[in-house]
Amino acid sequence: MEELYKEGKVRAIGVSNFNTDLIQNLLKRHSVVPVVNQVETHPFSQKIEMQKALKSQGIQLEVLGTLSPGQK
Repeated sequence: MEELYKEGKVRAIGVSNFNTDLIQNLLKRHSVVPVVNQVETHPFSQKIEMQKALKSQGIQLEVLGTLSPGQK
């Protein structure tokens, strides 16, 4: 993905379900910082500390949620 980004073939790289430790490991090993991390977040699990850690690295938290049957 980094090669595609550096070649201009993709505009951004994102990750999904990376906890704070995985993000730190990723940042140590790679030169391109992901733009977004998709994480399941809702009123009962807001992940405030993760939001702060991502923001400090310039990474946007994107809410990932599932729809249960019957929801539209």
